[in-house]
Amino acid sequence: MKYFKFPKRQSVLACGLFAIAIVAVADEEFPDTISLNYALQRAESNHPDIQQAQAAIALAESEQLDAEALTGTNVSLQGRLRYIEPYNTDFDNTRNDSGVSFLVDKNLYDFGRSESAGRAADLAISGERIALASTRNQRRLDIMRRYFDVLLADMAFLRDDEDMATAYVTLDKARDRRDVGQLSDVEVLELENRYQQVRIRRYRSDNQQRSTRAALAIAMNQPGHLPATLEKPVLPSLSRKVLEFEEIQKIINKDNPAVRAAQARLQAAQSRLQAARADDGPVLSGELTFNEDNRAIGSREKARIGLVLNVPLSTGGRTRALIARQQAELTRARAELARQKILLEQQALDIWLEISNLKAQRQQAIAQLDYRELYLDQRRALYELETETDLGDAMVQISEAQRFLKQTEFDIAYRWAQLDALMGKKVYSTALQQGK
Repeated sequence: MKYFKFPKRQSVLACGLFAIAIVAVADEEFPDTISLNYALQRAESNHPDIQQAQAAIALAESEQLDAEALTGTNVSLQGRLRYIEPYNTDFDNTRNDSGVSFLVDKNLYDFGRSESAGRAADLAISGERIALASTRNQRRLDIMRRYFDVLLADMAFLRDDEDMATAYVTLDKARDRRDVGQLSDVEVLELENRYQQVRIRRYRSDNQQRSTRAALAIAMNQPGHLPATLEKPVLPSLSRKVLEFEEIQKIINKDNPAVRAAQARLQAAQSRLQAARADDGPVLSGELTFNEDNRAIGSREKARIGLVLNVPLSTGGRTRALIARQQAELTRARAELARQKILLEQQALDIWLEISNLKAQRQQAIAQLDYRELYLDQRRALYELETETDLGDAMVQISEAQRFLKQTEFDIAYRWAQLDALMGKKVYSTALQQGK
């Protein structure tokens, strides 16, 4: 059994956090402190989304087995136990007509049906494997977002905790002044109301710390194992150069996994339609039979080998129904490919524009933080001269400025990761270094 403890960021923060429940780590040791690298590696775990993608590959592989079975060799052993009443003119008047037969048959040529079915299966497997890689990328994106949410929740709690402490000190001093007649009850109640509002916000921030940690644990496929401490990532993407959108669009059209998977599924649907059209075609097969009979008659041979050409004259509409179904599947696959291209163009444009907006916002956030730091220095100087009674308001403002800057930087990193995923790149930690 293992206890998780939150980090001692500050004594006030440590006292405000919930004690995390006792959990048992079943398959591996879950560290108290995790990095973004570690969290992203959990995308390879057996998450339900990954299981579904792997199941889709298994279904495609079963289709391949079906295609191989069309030209497979069938071997069977046939036995019969039979009592007969022979004609008096029969050469052998034995009433026991039992026997055993060993049968082998194999389709030698079906005029393109098995070839089309095999090609469809290969394309389907390729498409589902591409979809699996895309699913892993989506898992990494989800983990990255949840990781950032935890860090921001910690900073929001620190801000609200400082705000509540400031409001309480102000309220306490106001009560003392009311007792000596310097303030009215209305003025004190106004400060009481302000304190209660800040207090509720602080409690919500406290709960948000636990909620975001639970969401991160679930994203890492470790439900119940709430991470205690998260390392602050250094994000090189903050200085990454933004490409022209036309260049990004070309890369997406070529390498986007959703488009590639949809293209493979479309080609598979085309091959299935070809196989369906050949379903009622002739089939040339070879057969081999060995018989061992208790009763010998002239019309039954000991062994037989030969070629059989089967030409269906009517399938009762079964082939027509199969063709119609595969045509519908082809239409749906073609529409899905077109839909993916339309969605991706708008999605990529929105992300590209958002990155530009966030870069400008980061400059504003840096300027705001610089201002808040100078403001804090000014308040500190006044406090030392005893012209100010506390530094609480300035501390709260600088905490909020720091949180806003980090939120902007995390949003930039996340948007870049989204754009990388759209361009078919692996969203991983090679571009993410850990720092304190």
